Parts: sequence; structure tokens; C-alpha cells
Amino acid sequence: MRFQYLICTAGLLLASSATADTISWNSFSAGYAKANIKLDAADFGDRSRFKPDGWQLQGSYLLTEQLYLRGRYDRVTGDLLNVRVKSEQSWVSLGLRQQVMSGMDTFFEGGYAKESASSDILFMDDIALRFRDSGSGYQLGAGVRYLATPELELGAALRHVNVSGLDSSTLAELHASYRLNTQFALYSNFLFDSDASILGVGLSFHF
Repeated sequence: MRFQYLICTAGLLLASSATADTISWNSFSAGYAKANIKLDAADFGDRSRFKPDGWQLQGSYLLTEQLYLRGRYDRVTGDLLNVRVKSEQSWVSLGLRQQVMSGMDTFFEGGYAKESASSDILFMDDIALRFRDSGSGYQLGAGVRYLATPELELGAALRHVNVSGLDSSTLAELHASYRLNTQFALYSNFLFDSDASILGVGLSFHF
């Protein structure tokens, strides 16, 4: 599976306590990401999981009342035995959103997907040999965003990713966001299938 995800923000004091009463489609987010990948027992024995971590960036911008642009970048790294593994994923989408009721939007989006992975074989903590692979393709997604309260937004989506050289994958995504004021929010998202998952937490800026 591909990867996608708390910039640690300390000492942030927000003077305003106002919150938005509509779903925001103009935002930029940055945060911490941790993946959890199922390993093949035939290759790795008792080590059943690989848990690299890193960071993620996300953003969206409303072009018209219904059309929006969305982008996402995820990067995670970790050491597996004596191999340092890095995985990157980039998505750029054009989407269509529709308000079905007050505080609830549905959306459909699709666009370009690129994924790359590199493996550095280590010897005495130095890189002895490097392998790199990458591919591009498309991704599609559909879901719903819902304001449970003026501060708390919940969301869910199904996503399909097809990148050359890799098996296509259908993923589920869960999302939660808590508005601190009209501009800033804390967020968490969880993207997963049967073999792997990635959890992201961080800070969003809304404009």
C-alpha cells in the first residue's frame, strides 16, 4: 500500500474563541504521520509489522461554489533490519462538492497520483547500496463531511489508487477536526486497507 502522515505546536495561545458554522474547503494542514504495515511472515519471521513515521502536508482550495482543488503529500521513513526504507506519496485532485443539508457536504474527486520508494542497505550506519523505484497513475475518492457541532467535524471516504507497477488498492479514510477558532483546527486522519494503515495528526489553517 501507499503511504501518506502533529506538527508539534507548543505555546499556541488563541485570543479568539469564535468558530465556523460551515464546512471549510479552503485550508492548509501539516502534521505527523505514522504507518503500520503488515509484513510477510515468510520473509520476516516473527517481525509481523513495520512502523515507519514521518510527516504529511494537505491543502484544498474552493474554485467555485462546487469545484475545488486538493493536494496531499506523505513521507515516512524507518529502518527494517539493516535497510532504511523511505516512501513518498503525492496526490493532486479536482473535486466536486455538494451540500446535502446544513452542516453536511458530500464530495467526489479524482486526479494524479505519484508514489516512490527507496531502500538504503546500511553497513556500519553508512549507506552501502541504494535502490529506488517510482510510478504514477490516478486516484479517485468519494465521501462525506459532517459538522457534528460548530467545532467538531467528522468525515469518511472511500478511495481507489492505481499506480503503474503496483497493485491497485481500495482504501477507507476516517477524519476528525476540532476548530480552535475560525482559522485554526487540530485534525486527525486514518487511511487504511487490510495490509497497511497510516495515522496523521496535526494543525490546520483555514482561510
